Amino acid sequence: MAFDKRKIANSFYLPKNSILRALASLMDFTGSESREFTEKILARSDADAMRADWEAVGADMWWAIAQHEKRLQKGKTK
Repeated sequence: MAFDKRKIANSFYLPKNSILRALASLMDFTGSESREFTEKILARSDADAMRADWEAVGADMWWAIAQHEKRLQKGKTK
C-alpha cells in the first residue's frame, strides 16, 4: 500500500512554535528534522489507530457478553 508519509504527517502535526519551525525548516538542508517529525507522527497515528481498533473489539465483546446474559436470564424465567 503506497502512501505519502509527508502528507499523512502534515495532517496530524500542528507545530507549537510555527515561526521557529518554519525558520528551522529553511535551514534544514538535509531534511533530517522533517524525517524525525514524520516518523514520530506516523508512530503516534499507528498507535492511535491500534488503540481505537482494540476499543472497538472490547466494546463488541462487552455487548456480546450482555446479550448472552440477557438470553440466560430469559431462559431462567421461562
